[in-house]
Amino acid sequence: MHFSELNNSDILVTGASGFIGSALSAELVKSGARVHGISRNFKESNGNIQWHQGDLTDLSYVDQLIESVRPDYVFHLAGHVVGRRDVQQVMPSFNNNLLTTVHLLVSLDKYKCKRMILAGSLEEPVFGDNVFEPSSPYAVSKFAASNYCKMFHQLYQFPVTIAKVFMVYGPGVRDLKKLLPYVILTTANGNVPELTSGTRKLDWIYIDDIVSGLIHLAIVPGIEGQTIDIGTGKLTLTRDVVELTVKLVNPDIKPHFGAVEDRVMEQVRRANSQETLEKISWKAKIDLESGLKKLINSLV
Repeated sequence: MHFSELNNSDILVTGASGFIGSALSAELVKSGARVHGISRNFKESNGNIQWHQGDLTDLSYVDQLIESVRPDYVFHLAGHVVGRRDVQQVMPSFNNNLLTTVHLLVSLDKYKCKRMILAGSLEEPVFGDNVFEPSSPYAVSKFAASNYCKMFHQLYQFPVTIAKVFMVYGPGVRDLKKLLPYVILTTANGNVPELTSGTRKLDWIYIDDIVSGLIHLAIVPGIEGQTIDIGTGKLTLTRDVVELTVKLVNPDIKPHFGAVEDRVMEQVRRANSQETLEKISWKAKIDLESGLKKLINSLV
């Protein structure tokens, strides 16, 4: 990868220290962009990223930030990425997923940019689904954020594109309690991972593919106002992913499925990879087994 279209651009990446954000920022730097990251805590700027300290839930700060940076592109990846259903997730999801998005839209509309890319989620309800109700505070906050983006495009001709991101995995994952890091580290230590039933099907996509897809959404013309799937288009049973992972790490271990209760209203959605290919001439390249091997090698 290297995207000459982004050379000498100022690019604001929210969530630049996160799993996807750090991988994306590294690729943007390789492409010759000036990358700006945001953190609530002080971070030392370096040759790769110019760090800004502040809180995106504060509209006055967002205005100052956008006026200062005047970004050509914005990747909004920061948020409260917690899928739990408890009521304690409502306000963090609202503030960090929806409010921050609206603040960026309002500020960027004043100063203009070439395009904003919002990281959407496979958890968002889709018109036409048998069950349309959002399944969690996270899901409804992401759904509302996506629709604010569409409204800004329709009413104000704001240049925004929504990336519907599917289940990302790969080296650099920050939360080691997530399914795959947990399974890898547990089995590598000779212990049995305790899991849900494993009956949910997911579209797993490798981190390098996500980065490539996101950058395509910045540079491909004529896709403003649209939601575009960034996934493989292939559904794999969670149980099968776990068993393949265990086989690659420690085949003597047998994972314990059913030890943990399944979450209610788990969503099963696959990326429309053919539509994505037609719209942005992009498709995922890394197959699941190859990606799992890379993740395993990064952790053990």
